[in-house]
Amino acid sequence: MSFHTADNNPAYRRHQDRGWGLLEQGWIALAVIFVIAAVLGTAYMIKSRTSVGLESSNIQSLITGAQNLMKASDGYSFTSSAKMTGAMIQMKAVPKGMTVRGTASSGTATLYNSWGGAVTFAPLTISGFNNGFTLTYERVPQDACIQLTTQLSRSGVSDGITINSTAHDDGKVTTEQASTQCTADSGNTGTNKLIFTVTS
Repeated sequence: MSFHTADNNPAYRRHQDRGWGLLEQGWIALAVIFVIAAVLGTAYMIKSRTSVGLESSNIQSLITGAQNLMKASDGYSFTSSAKMTGAMIQMKAVPKGMTVRGTASSGTATLYNSWGGAVTFAPLTISGFNNGFTLTYERVPQDACIQLTTQLSRSGVSDGITINSTAHDDGKVTTEQASTQCTADSGNTGTNKLIFTVTS
């Protein structure tokens, strides 16, 4: 006489094995998804930090270059933002890693930052003369906006900093102010406009 129990029934064992296999596959799939998410998150953070460091350096180079190359005895004598920006590109006074669209030698080429936002110079009238200029950065992500404005505030590279519609005429921006004034991204696109004012 033979007895068939759940323990020695081959059909039952096969069914039980399949059940555990599906459960294990589910856990493995979740683990893979978690690892991929962690890797992508780390990559985004590294890219963001790299972009902030790069653009901080670019802004300082652009301001210094304009002061050294663009100011004549009568100040920054340009009739428009497009003319001043185009001249900077013509003179190869922009950092090599920045995106230039158009023919650099034409005087009408345009400049863009790491986030695809326009970068422009414009002469600034002070006491009736173009004795200063502004450097505008568009489409800056929120995290980069906070970091850039506070870092460049400490460096003293510009005399004034405007975050969207809020002007800091003394060039000083605290982290609390920046975190309030820098707006959230729209999807993956930055929404912040930064203006650096130089009066010398």
